[in-house]
Amino acid sequence: MDVVEEVGRTLAANLRAARARQGWRLDDLAAASGVSRGMIHQIETARTHPSVATLAKLCAALDVPISELVEMPAELGSPAPYADATVTRHGHSTAALLMSDGRHELWEHTLYAGHPIHDSGHPPGTRELIHVTQGILQVDVGGATFTVPARDGLTLRGDRPHGYRNDGDVPAVYTVVVVYTGARDPRF
Repeated sequence: MDVVEEVGRTLAANLRAARARQGWRLDDLAAASGVSRGMIHQIETARTHPSVATLAKLCAALDVPISELVEMPAELGSPAPYADATVTRHGHSTAALLMSDGRHELWEHTLYAGHPIHDSGHPPGTRELIHVTQGILQVDVGGATFTVPARDGLTLRGDRPHGYRNDGDVPAVYTVVVVYTGARDPRF
């Protein structure tokens, strides 16, 4: 498929989706935008490529930026296989970096009692989102301690020294999403 055809199909799918989110029929979008029903149908079936002016009218009616309608599928997401996981060990406990795109990291941890994990802090502005799936996790950050039981979560300043520990009898299993707002941590 050539680039023009791919952009046309992407625009068609994104326009249909934007119209559906509004709960509009073709006639509704035509009335709101001033673009004929037939032209909208041609665009949504990838049979024609609209002018920038036509695209601008549709976007104004739908209240979406043009970039949303021409956003290619590769920009919406990309697969990252588990096979690329990097596992580090902390005694019997493990931390597996499941995926990373340079601005976000997804970690899976299994933490046993007596094997805490300490981190000196990520670059400024970094945040962490934690979700515990088993056990109870103790999280220490900036002099505060949070107790996070299974099925609960916590957001924290990842740019401060912080640590995870398990004071219980069963392993604490949890996931961590690290979100970098500035520089990426060079350690990972």
